[in-house]
Amino acid sequence: MIQSLNSFTVTVEYARSHTTFLAHVDGRQEPVVRVHREVHYEGARPYTVTAGQGLAECVGFLNEWKAWLPDRTPVGTVERRSRTSSADRWTFAQHDLGELAGEPVGAGSRLRHASPLRMAFDAAQVNHVLAHRLRFRSNASEGFEFSRRAGIRASYEVVVHDARVSRLLVFCCLAQFNRFVASDPRKNLVDLTSNPLKD
Repeated sequence: MIQSLNSFTVTVEYARSHTTFLAHVDGRQEPVVRVHREVHYEGARPYTVTAGQGLAECVGFLNEWKAWLPDRTPVGTVERRSRTSSADRWTFAQHDLGELAGEPVGAGSRLRHASPLRMAFDAAQVNHVLAHRLRFRSNASEGFEFSRRAGIRASYEVVVHDARVSRLLVFCCLAQFNRFVASDPRKNLVDLTSNPLKD
């Protein structure tokens, strides 16, 4: 069921005691997938991924670096290597599909993330006016892509071009991007309410 998702949007909810990603498809008001963990967004506990009627069926687990099936069989890994003067190196390694490289697509994405000028941008301010799009593919697979929409709150559009791509690992990739790359003022609010003495 989760593997049938080819085009969907994802929103993120933050609180002191949980972090939740909700996936929606056109024409449905209720989410079709929930990626949830009972901990602050920087917590170490894995996310539980649920889908189906009432989002009651566990379809896997993930954190910001890897994903597992419900029986804990590993699906693959996601890695980001940050670089100062060129685009970060993203590697999406799915065990039955090989490695897909992620690269920024579009003028705004390349300017912000793949040019020597990247250090001049304030990430939080640029997020308000520029979308960011990453495309993952290899010689053996057309892969998938996701875009962080422009705006203060982080939300995403995902398009899968190869049916073999694990949607669990796609969510893993989103979780990593959302935690380490995307800005969202709600993260700061969670930090403040979690630790009132924090500056």
